Amino acid sequence: MNWFYVLIASMLVAMLFISGRYFKGSGESSVGIAQTAEYKVKIEKAALVKAIHIVPGMEVKAGELLVELTSEELEIDITKLRNQITIRKSERAEKAKLVNAEISYIKAQVGIDLEELDAKILEMESEMKMNEGITKEFSIEASADASSPMAVRIRSLQQQKQKHIEALNIKIEDVKQESTTELQLLENQINLWESELKLLETQKSNLNKYATASGVVKNVYVKAGEQVESFSSLLEINPLHPTTVVAYLIGKKSTQFNIGKIVSVSSYDQLRNSVQGEIIGYGSVSKLPEIVQKSTANQAFGQQVFIEIPAENTFSNGEKVLIR
Repeated sequence: MNWFYVLIASMLVAMLFISGRYFKGSGESSVGIAQTAEYKVKIEKAALVKAIHIVPGMEVKAGELLVELTSEELEIDITKLRNQITIRKSERAEKAKLVNAEISYIKAQVGIDLEELDAKILEMESEMKMNEGITKEFSIEASADASSPMAVRIRSLQQQKQKHIEALNIKIEDVKQESTTELQLLENQINLWESELKLLETQKSNLNKYATASGVVKNVYVKAGEQVESFSSLLEINPLHPTTVVAYLIGKKSTQFNIGKIVSVSSYDQLRNSVQGEIIGYGSVSKLPEIVQKSTANQAFGQQVFIEIPAENTFSNGEKVLIR
């Protein structure tokens, strides 16, 4: 009976091997195909092709310069804005100088009157002191009379001086207030134009096109010196590695693979280069490709599920993968 038990054990091992080898898509896992999705490089604004640094069939790295572009309209707009900003800044500086000059003129004008009043006050105080000295010389008890005409006149002159100073401060404050409003309007306009200029310069810097991922140039649709319209395609690139996985769900597996779910994607034959992918959508129910068929005897059908994976992987285009 030993040969019988050996046969049973051999058949069990064979069944386990076949199940593990051909039925990996059962349970909570599924099978799919890694595919490359070529992408087109487009332009957002009409521009002139200045230089092309790639040719079809050329391999490019992420961040590599592909096409240099320039826009005469954009250059003109940038130059106009720069000139307008320069003019407004010059106006702002001149306005500030005029304000300072006007304040200096007001101070000088009022200062003449203040100097005259100070001179009169000083003269009257000197005369008053001299009179007090004469009075003390001929009188035993003598004191200044606060109600004397001279003292009243001095107080009147001091009040006039104070009113001139108050009027001066009011005039200066009015000039500053008026100039502050005008300068603020100029400042707001300058800030607005500088923001617009920054936006245009960003658009200018974005005219040049760079590779977003490593790949091989499939087609180039433009040539140097050509004027291209807005949203035109410049070239097409095939990524070096797949960026999309098309999985096929059979039965009720769709409830286990919701949109937005993070899944593990690895090579079907050997669990290498396992990467994390995100389910981004569902497709139609279609026949399974031969590469993912468990058996070629009966044609199976499954619902397509699209999974996005990072470009940093070692999968080949069309490679069979396992999704868990």
